[in-house]
Amino acid sequence: MLAYFLPLTKYPYRGEMVDCPVCGSAAHERILNLDRKIKRLPTHLCNACGLFFTNPMPTDEELSRYYANVYRAEYQLAFLRPRKTHKNKKQREALRRAERLSNAVDIAAPLRTLDFGCGSGEFVRRLAALGHDAHGFEPGEAYSAHAAENTEAGGVRTGSWRDMPYPAGSFDVITCLHVLEHLNAPVDALARMREWLAPDGVLYLEVPNMQGYQLKGFERFHFAHVLGFSRDTLMLAAEKAGFGLLKEDTPTSLFLVRDDDARAAPFVYDLAATAERNRTDYSEAVSPAAYVDHHLKRIGRMIRTELRQGR
Repeated sequence: MLAYFLPLTKYPYRGEMVDCPVCGSAAHERILNLDRKIKRLPTHLCNACGLFFTNPMPTDEELSRYYANVYRAEYQLAFLRPRKTHKNKKQREALRRAERLSNAVDIAAPLRTLDFGCGSGEFVRRLAALGHDAHGFEPGEAYSAHAAENTEAGGVRTGSWRDMPYPAGSFDVITCLHVLEHLNAPVDALARMREWLAPDGVLYLEVPNMQGYQLKGFERFHFAHVLGFSRDTLMLAAEKAGFGLLKEDTPTSLFLVRDDDARAAPFVYDLAATAERNRTDYSEAVSPAAYVDHHLKRIGRMIRTELRQGR
């Protein structure tokens, strides 16, 4: 655990050198060598499409070990079970996400739904409470157990997406919300979602937007996010996996359908412009003053949240 916190040291993994996980191009280069904890984390930028990715890339085994033993403690200071502040935040998110989903999908009628990487299960429970046959899975045992405690949560499984046995066409709606950036094989994962999706189903996909931050540079990277998407790289990944666009909610929040669905619209993007913009934005140095100011404000927000919730 300590090895994930000590600054100026490497993360405890070996990984393997890879080409761009989205477009497959070998035209990539290291753009940063530090992350937001001032730890040594090599990040490459794909010159062909503009994707950021950790390189060497952690293997499946290394990621599984990290998520089973370290991630929740390192990322959310949750050592055994979800913290109260985390659950409250996720409950608020679940309400907002259900409302946004209703803008693209008729959720009045019962649907078969899957939350891909369901965490502590708040969104699964929200969909179940709305009358849907709601399912989810989560690799971390403690969080998946918490998600499954409430019987309204439907079928919650523990394990990796690679191990899930869902039959083809099982779900009317699949949600994958701030999960894809954690995976070392995004196109394969999206292709699996397409397989699980019913012919007229909808995928609600959302990731952080690397072009949406005011403070860019090394501050935006950390070990859990092995991929850094922007609008065009997310669309490219979805297209390569066999999806078409139903609705663009925000630049990196998309509603997708299978490319053989009559509703599927083509993706429109400019990969060369994306790569150039990302190279320019993330080549600028982050001043120590800006870094300290950003994190002091972040810590202050965390403390105020804890105090408001009586901890």
